[in-house]
Amino acid sequence: MAKEDLAAANSLFSISSSMNQIAGFGIGGLMVLLLGVAIPIYYDSFTFIFAAASVVLIARSVLDVPPVLRSASNIDGENSSSFREKFLQGLRFIRTSRFLLELIALALVLNFFAGGVQTLIAPYAKITVHGSAGTYGGMLAALSLGTVLGSIVVGKIEARKYVGKLLFVGVLGAGGSVALIGVTTVALYSIILMLVIGVSLAFANVPLQVLVQAKVPGHLLGRVFTSLGALVTMATPIAAVTTGSVASSLQIGPTLQLYGVLMVIVTAGAYFVFQEVREAKY
Repeated sequence: MAKEDLAAANSLFSISSSMNQIAGFGIGGLMVLLLGVAIPIYYDSFTFIFAAASVVLIARSVLDVPPVLRSASNIDGENSSSFREKFLQGLRFIRTSRFLLELIALALVLNFFAGGVQTLIAPYAKITVHGSAGTYGGMLAALSLGTVLGSIVVGKIEARKYVGKLLFVGVLGAGGSVALIGVTTVALYSIILMLVIGVSLAFANVPLQVLVQAKVPGHLLGRVFTSLGALVTMATPIAAVTTGSVASSLQIGPTLQLYGVLMVIVTAGAYFVFQEVREAKY
């Protein structure tokens, strides 16, 4: 795939994934309202079992890697490497790239705040805006809808020369919206702000994926993405554990305000410090 097509391809993937989430969150919230909690949980469990059974029934010949692709990916015997070795290869490549190191440092901090916000959305919908399962589902569906809209915009614009700056704009928009959600107690406003967060996240996530794909050699792409994902997501469970204690002391709204403001401050500081990410293009 040509580099100029990466943004459109990643946007299309993001749109298709978010469309499924819109349907899932919207229908899920409605089902909880109509049927209670138990039946939707059983139904959701059944869908996973059905998906697993469907994969088992797929013929192995369909899933097998074509011999040409298999031989092309076998570089210096890497095909026979263990998962551990491939994972370490990804880490070694990351260590040699200042761009990826800056990206990880920024993502670790931001993922902590994002994980904390994700932890608080459900109690926020019930306690702060006095909503129901439908309110929670509506907020998540709005987030996915915003991601669709943002992905469409990113796929249409020519941002190859300022894609790094676009990433910072997206994170700043998400942080500001999180802070505003912490201020409001009106369900409609919170749903609108979740829509804005979705648009902002698309402006951040799609350029991030494009940059990694453009800067990492093809035969190392899977390994680098795996290593990046493992490093960056470490902050999420830590956030889930600590955010409950913070919210117990400050309450939910002020905690969201604090996290949103800190996201903005960290992102603004990183814009001036992390030159490789700021000036990134492909």
